[in-house]
Amino acid sequence: MQSSKTNFYYQPAFLASISSWSWTLLVLIMGVIFWLEVTHFNWITAAFFIGFIIICGVQYFTRSMLVQADKLVVNRSLQKSWLVMNVADIQTMKLTKFGISFMFNSDQHSFYLSKKNREYLFQTLKDKRAGIAG
Repeated sequence: MQSSKTNFYYQPAFLASISSWSWTLLVLIMGVIFWLEVTHFNWITAAFFIGFIIICGVQYFTRSMLVQADKLVVNRSLQKSWLVMNVADIQTMKLTKFGISFMFNSDQHSFYLSKKNREYLFQTLKDKRAGIAG
């Protein structure tokens, strides 16, 4: 049964994810360092902790994939331009253990998704490609 869901949250491939979340963790570490240096909780520490929570939210909720008509739109966190792909141009699409990967314009794209979302996205893209071809 096909879901009507067309918006999927993702995390980038392994190395990009490690890099991105490491920079985010530095904000938390800076907050802890300031807290330990002054030996009491102060406004600078609070600002770092609040900043960490906001950055985590932005990174999690802005990384999304949207399937619209015959296009796959990938919203990349903290980047002005979205990656727009024609579904017909996506090649060698496959499910991986933790996500989905495919070739687009000679570039390998890999995204981590929850199990339910990767299956829905894979099936949705497969159906759209079959609809375009047929």
